[in-house]
Amino acid sequence: MNEHYLLHLPHAGTYIPEKYLSDYYLSKEELQNNILQYADLYTDELFLQMYKKFGGVKNDYSRLLFDAERFFDDEMESMQKKYKLGWFYENAILQNKPLRSTKSKEEITKLFHAHHKELNAKTQAKLDLYSKCSVIDCHSFSNERYWFHDKDIKLPDICIGYEEAHKDPVLVQRILEEFKEFDIGINEPYQG
Repeated sequence: MNEHYLLHLPHAGTYIPEKYLSDYYLSKEELQNNILQYADLYTDELFLQMYKKFGGVKNDYSRLLFDAERFFDDEMESMQKKYKLGWFYENAILQNKPLRSTKSKEEITKLFHAHHKELNAKTQAKLDLYSKCSVIDCHSFSNERYWFHDKDIKLPDICIGYEEAHKDPVLVQRILEEFKEFDIGINEPYQG
């Protein structure tokens, strides 16, 4: 049985609380375009059946507020080192220009940690019940290439992400077999 799966939708949200909007250097229209362009829109709908079946954690905040899938330690996060796109984005998405000030960073840290506290608690609950938990990251992709992308990379329509160093090939094959009913494939890892 596959009850040990847990879905994670880290980039489904588009919400930035009003009190943080003044931190952003972009116009209201530019910010909205960046938010919508870089959200994994409709993943909550695309993965709804699986989410209902296995449970999960969805981030309702925009990844331009905090990116729940990045390492909190900036030294460990390659996207922070290369592009200033760690858990707390310092650059915009659609253009290589500063995104916001850091005046609310400490406060936003609490939102990042609250997300991971919920994810950890649900992961632990699965571990307690089944002695294992496989977290499935659920993403969707725009066809848009951003300033930091390799222009030759082929972007998938739907991807269940994984890190090569943490991938278990047997598990990947088993997931493909167990999730045939959902018609979702697994693609090579993608930095974005």
